[in-house]
Amino acid sequence: MYRNSETVYQSLLKAGRSEEDARYLSTVRIFSNQSGNYGTGLEGAVLASDTWEQESKLADLYTRRMGIAFGADESRWSERVEDVNLYEQALSGTDGVVFSRSTNLYALLTNDDPFQYFGGIALAVRNVDGKTPEMFVSNLRKKNGEKVQTMENFLAAELRARYLHPRWIKQMQNEGYAGATAILDRMNNFWGWEVMAPEYVKDEQWQQFYEVYINDKYEMDMDKFFAQSNPAAQAQMLERMLEAVRKGYWPADDKTVRHMTERYIEITNRNDVYTNNDIFKEYVNSTAAGFGLASLTQVTQQNEAATPPDAQTAMQDTRVEGQVMEKVQQSEYKVRSLIYDI
Repeated sequence: MYRNSETVYQSLLKAGRSEEDARYLSTVRIFSNQSGNYGTGLEGAVLASDTWEQESKLADLYTRRMGIAFGADESRWSERVEDVNLYEQALSGTDGVVFSRSTNLYALLTNDDPFQYFGGIALAVRNVDGKTPEMFVSNLRKKNGEKVQTMENFLAAELRARYLHPRWIKQMQNEGYAGATAILDRMNNFWGWEVMAPEYVKDEQWQQFYEVYINDKYEMDMDKFFAQSNPAAQAQMLERMLEAVRKGYWPADDKTVRHMTERYIEITNRNDVYTNNDIFKEYVNSTAAGFGLASLTQVTQQNEAATPPDAQTAMQDTRVEGQVMEKVQQSEYKVRSLIYDI
């Protein structure tokens, strides 16, 4: 800690800071959002996988959002140090990161907070030092049985006991639409971990997601469940899996890729499912062509060709009317919207 502070101190002096200012900033240990803001921005950015090719773009987003200094001087709280990335320098040299869990309700994939905060630090350190730090979970769930586990083991146990377990899946099926959405959420959070800390996510775990939810390993009528409850959820799961293949995170075999591509096109054909990821659509079309399958474009053209001309004209001429918006007196309260970009 002392050696790192001295390194930061020297870099700040070289950046033109006074000795007093450099000494103060080199001792800052708390970093967060600027006052009034919330979140890392990673929860949405990581899913917008067509907007980044290099993980460094996500790391820069994280350190920019979370790199606001809160030191001993309260008058300087929420300060952004513009001429040097103070947060990156504070993170440099980190060997290990610890995250705690004291409840059985939440784990690593229950929501996006663990990957965007715990994982975000790992991503930032890797971007600065070129190596992901060791990651540990302080498991405080059992009284007198507290233990520290590697993030890899904790995640693997969570997958086996919950999201890849037929009893958990059955309960999600009982919940219909909400259950299908919950399954999709876990997949999206798993993808978030893949991007944040790829060393701790295994190829066979991706394969198991495919085997269980697409290939119906447990014979639980997964296609029927999603078709009746929320077909878009399965389509988005397939999009996430195929994006993992496209971006080189998961080297799935040809048989798996073909089946996922075919199933994705089938769902798109039967349901009003849409993605605005044009790069992904091009990838699906290219992959489909390689396997001799109909592409997404061909499917759309086939649907249009199957629609009678008079029906097409009727749809074009249909006018949709609704309520008319009228100007109202402006409230004394102001609403502030925040737009995060990367």
